[in-house]
Amino acid sequence: MRTITFAEADGAELHADLYLPEGEGPFPLVTGISGGGWVRGHRGALAAWGKHLAKAGLAFASIDYRRAGAKPVFPGNAEDVAAALRFFARHGAEHGIDPERIGVLGVSAGGHLGALVSLSAEFDCPTPKVFAGIYGVYDLLAHWQADRDSNSVTALDKTERMLGARPFVDPQLYHRASPLRQITYDRSMPVFLCWGHLDRDIAPEQSAGFARALRQAGYPVTVVELPDAPHLWFSEESPEASGSFSARVAPALVRFFKRNLAATAA
Repeated sequence: MRTITFAEADGAELHADLYLPEGEGPFPLVTGISGGGWVRGHRGALAAWGKHLAKAGLAFASIDYRRAGAKPVFPGNAEDVAAALRFFARHGAEHGIDPERIGVLGVSAGGHLGALVSLSAEFDCPTPKVFAGIYGVYDLLAHWQADRDSNSVTALDKTERMLGARPFVDPQLYHRASPLRQITYDRSMPVFLCWGHLDRDIAPEQSAGFARALRQAGYPVTVVELPDAPHLWFSEESPEASGSFSARVAPALVRFFKRNLAATAA
């Protein structure tokens, strides 16, 4: 693994931890976006997946993005993801990457950002070839409502912290920031979605509803549902730990990336 700088935001460098397979490139790249409820988290949370995917012949770059601390960060956090995609499209060859074969893997809040940048026309970056979302947030109003139902109305809401407004003050902002609302018939990239039925942090319907809408718009969607899985397991468990949820998902996820990021014949 080596760490590279791909952009700067708010006076700080944004880094990516790059994992490369052995041998000669260029390699297809999976751009990883970690979770943390938009307010915390670190790119290192996906290290086990970076090592696993590199063993499977896929380059993996786990990236930084701005987190919501003292101030809102949207759309800056999504723009950071777009900056990473631009960087690897322009400079990937310098790092052993095939710039024509770049996909996105987003986890939890990272699933939200990855899906949004992959679907929305707002962000100036190349459209990834594929998107994989692990228990992501795809409809921000529904997510905000679910949090309101389960938490005290006086609790600090992470969605509000990230966006800087409540949904009934600025409903258009929630629409703009929701991947579900950006789906059109214009694109057909393959999508992989995985979630657990026992998730208490992000409602399973977030992923189920997103999969349904994508299919209705003509997207090829691969779904892996885990009836006994909660939240957080993707970042907390190694895909090489026998019996773990990550190990159960890993073969299908690797197949998805390898199939859809395969080199095309000249």
